[in-house]
Amino acid sequence: MNTLSTHILDISTGKPAQGVTVRLECHGEVVAAEITNDNGRIREFVPFLTAGHYRLVAETGLWFSATGRNTVYPCAQIDFVVGETADEHFHLPFVIAPGGWSTYRGS
Repeated sequence: MNTLSTHILDISTGKPAQGVTVRLECHGEVVAAEITNDNGRIREFVPFLTAGHYRLVAETGLWFSATGRNTVYPCAQIDFVVGETADEHFHLPFVIAPGGWSTYRGS
């Protein structure tokens, strides 16, 4: 069964981004929405991911605003594809700062 987790690290402070709303979309429809925990993590979005094109969207603009900082990016997003192969884990973290963001596929 394919699974998905994420975490968000604010590299401008070197701390996890606690309280960021992140949603999972598939073909434009919201599949799930979660909020990062004290460690900036969401351990599991859904019990399993079927094959398809997904988008993970982190509401970083709202989070930066709530922490008293400005950013020109209202959100950070990761588009990814889940193939027919079963039993893959997708760990897709966000590395954020007010001036930009990045991602990579973790384990």
